[in-house]
Amino acid sequence: MKKLFSILCALCTICFIGCNPNVDGPDEQPVPYDEGVFVLCEGSYGSGTASLWFYEPDTKTVKADVFGQANDAMLGDVGQSMLLHNGDLLVVVNNSGVVYSLDASTGVVKEMIDNLLSPRFVAIAPSATKGYISQMYTNKLVTFDPRTMTVTGEVELNGVADGEQMVIVGDKLFVAAWSNGYKVAVVDITTDTQIATIEVGVQPYSIALDKNNTLWIVCDGGNEWSSLPEGVTMEAPSLWKLNTETLAAQKVHEFAQGSYFRSRLTIDGKGENIYFINDALWKVNVDAEKWPTEPLLVLEGWSQYGLGIDPYNGDIYIADAKDYASNGSVLRYSATGEKLDEFEVGICPSKFVFK
Repeated sequence: MKKLFSILCALCTICFIGCNPNVDGPDEQPVPYDEGVFVLCEGSYGSGTASLWFYEPDTKTVKADVFGQANDAMLGDVGQSMLLHNGDLLVVVNNSGVVYSLDASTGVVKEMIDNLLSPRFVAIAPSATKGYISQMYTNKLVTFDPRTMTVTGEVELNGVADGEQMVIVGDKLFVAAWSNGYKVAVVDITTDTQIATIEVGVQPYSIALDKNNTLWIVCDGGNEWSSLPEGVTMEAPSLWKLNTETLAAQKVHEFAQGSYFRSRLTIDGKGENIYFINDALWKVNVDAEKWPTEPLLVLEGWSQYGLGIDPYNGDIYIADAKDYASNGSVLRYSATGEKLDEFEVGICPSKFVFK
C-alpha cells in the first residue's frame, strides 16, 4: 500500500493538488458500490479536479468522490473515460497520463499504468489477456495485460495522426482517428498489425457497435481549429455505418452544417438503438430504413455534456455540465422520455458505467 501512496502523491503533485493519503490505507469497511451507475467527471482542465461518483437509482442515493473516499487521494486531471471489466473499473485520467484499475465494489486502486502520453480510451480483447490504450498526440496505441496492468508493447498506426474510441469485433480492433483525420484504422489483434485504413467523414468523433456487428460512426465534420490534411476540408457532420466483415463504409445521414454533438454515440443494452445529443436527444433504430422525424427528447436551456443508457432497463442518463467550472448534475429519464430524477455530481460530468 505504501507504494500506492507514493505513486498517488506524485500524481497529485503533478496536478498541483495537495495529497495527504491515509498511511493506514482505506477504511477497513469501505463504502460498497453494488447496483447502480458510476459517473466520471472530467473536472477543470489543469486543476486536478476530476472525480468519480456512484448513484443507486433504486434508493436515489448519491455516493460522492468514490476514488477519494477509497484511496485518500485526488483522482487527477481530466477524467476521460472508463470501462468495466471482470469486476474492475478501468479509469482513464487523460492529462495525468494514467489508467487506474479499481475494485468496482470498493473503489480501491488495485493496479495502475502511468507515464502515458495522453491516454483517451481502453479496449480489452475477448481473451481478457490483452488490452489497448489510445492516446492523443501520437499514432501509437499502448498494449497491456489487463490482469496485471503492465505495458507489453505498442502498435503503430499508419495513415492516421492518433487514436480515439476503439471497438473490438472478433479478431479486429477498430480505432477512430478523430483529431484532424477522416479514417478508421483496423488492427489484427492476433498479430498487432494494421490491416486496413477506412475512409469515412471528417473527424470520426465516436463509435458504437450494434447487435448486427455493424459499427456506427459519428463524424463531426471538423471546425475552424482543425488542422486537416492537405486536400481535406471542413464538411457537414455525418453518421456512417461500417460492415466489420467486409470493411465497407456507408454514409447514412448528413446533419446540418455547424451541428454540435453534445455527447458521444451511445447504444442500448440489446444493441438495437443508437442515441446521441445533437440539439436534442435522438434515438435511431439500427434496422430502420428511414430517419426519425422527431427526437426522443427536446433539450433546452442547459449544457448537455454526456449521455448513458442503462443496459438493464433502458433508463437515460444525461449529464449537465452547467458552467463547466462548478458541480454539474445528472438527469435520469425513463426509456420513453419521462423525467425520473436529478442529482448533483462533480465538475463536468461526461461518462457513465453501469453495474
